[in-house]
Amino acid sequence: MGTGWGSFKTLSKIDTSKYDVTVVSPRNHFLFTPLLASTTVGTLDFRSIIDPVRRKGQHHYYMARCIDVNTKDKTVTCEELGDFGETNTFTLPYNKLVIGVGCKANTFNIPGVEEYAYFLKELHDARKIRGRIIELFERASLPNRTVDEKRKLLHIVIVGGGPTGIEFGGELSDFFWRDLSRYFPDAPIHEVCITILEASNKILSAFDENLVKQAVRSIMKTGVHIRTDTLVKEVKPNAVVLSDGTEIPCGMVVWSTGNGPNTLMQALRFPKSRAAKILVDEHLRVQGEEDVYALGDCAEMEGQPLPATAQVAQAQGHYLASLLNGKTQNPFVFISVGIMAYIGRQKSIMDSKYFKGTGLLSWILWRSVYLTRLELVKNKCQVPFEWVRTFIWGRDVTTFGDQITKRYQKKYMTQKNPLENKPATEAPTQQTPSTQPAPTASTKEETPSQLTETTKEELKNN
Repeated sequence: MGTGWGSFKTLSKIDTSKYDVTVVSPRNHFLFTPLLASTTVGTLDFRSIIDPVRRKGQHHYYMARCIDVNTKDKTVTCEELGDFGETNTFTLPYNKLVIGVGCKANTFNIPGVEEYAYFLKELHDARKIRGRIIELFERASLPNRTVDEKRKLLHIVIVGGGPTGIEFGGELSDFFWRDLSRYFPDAPIHEVCITILEASNKILSAFDENLVKQAVRSIMKTGVHIRTDTLVKEVKPNAVVLSDGTEIPCGMVVWSTGNGPNTLMQALRFPKSRAAKILVDEHLRVQGEEDVYALGDCAEMEGQPLPATAQVAQAQGHYLASLLNGKTQNPFVFISVGIMAYIGRQKSIMDSKYFKGTGLLSWILWRSVYLTRLELVKNKCQVPFEWVRTFIWGRDVTTFGDQITKRYQKKYMTQKNPLENKPATEAPTQQTPSTQPAPTASTKEETPSQLTETTKEELKNN
């Protein structure tokens, strides 16, 4: 269940001569999430960071969503959502079940987040963000915009100071200062503002404190503002309301505050941790279940909580495949090789036992590590090519206009034709003077543009 880091690694390593493998997920590809922020600004193309599930072969794949698990009958209930909301439900049997469905963004039940904020978890999220960024600059370039209106449109707020939020802020800063400033002279770059709001007392809390201090100085030089110890109380269509009542006008809010349980995790009747994750033992087996395993962001080893990172999920997927293949019976042990994040202006922060630092060298290592982690050869060739393309020619500033086009279609293209409800005029019939209706004062007068040729002929006859 699922096509994330843990599930996809298990699928890659499982022995298909021993198992008849079935994959169920509404997403038919694996997404390389560490480079997702790069796609929001056009540094990389969206297709450069995905790997089709069907490419793996020798397994069955169903594009559907799991909605229930019956451990007594050993069945999984799945649901396909049709074009118009209709559902198609089917059941699959299993001998071994691997749950790797991930999590959703944690909104903390704050009003307005679901309705007005943008998330950065999936590919379609990145596409929406990219379209919105270009739209904001286009709108700010209109001739009747005041300075205050431009300042409001060009203010982007990022809620969450973890690696995802910081990397997005870094990519956004590069995009603004290098590319958008050249192509949008009517949207002055000095009016652009990026603000990161963090609820705790520092950003990048998982990193070494000295490295974070260096990173903060570098981030501030890129024009990104950081506000710690700041809680969001509400998100409005064009503003963020803080816990002290302060309202920050903005053109877009990107929500990056960690993970929360998705619908399936809430529905499954398995032992859960305080964070609503499925509790598993040292072999990633769900507590109380013999043939059900869970891994990645949706699982937690009791007493040994691990960070919700791609590195952990991938290691668990590799271990679980070895366990199911009979190559190991040892408990799972996670050994971190380090953490890193891009902070903008060709600088990264890296914290590992092999290297600690911030700057250009960290950025080179950051890119090198992620390039080697790409599994698809096509992506390993395409990603460096796009890095070079961006360095030489810059990022593209066009948009396919998905959101804007829909908005205009809704307003203009679906308006009713003024003549749509008018009855069709029948062909004139021969009438005697005594049967022809005399015009009255209450007869509604039609404009010439609305007259059909038949109506004109009738008036002539009358």
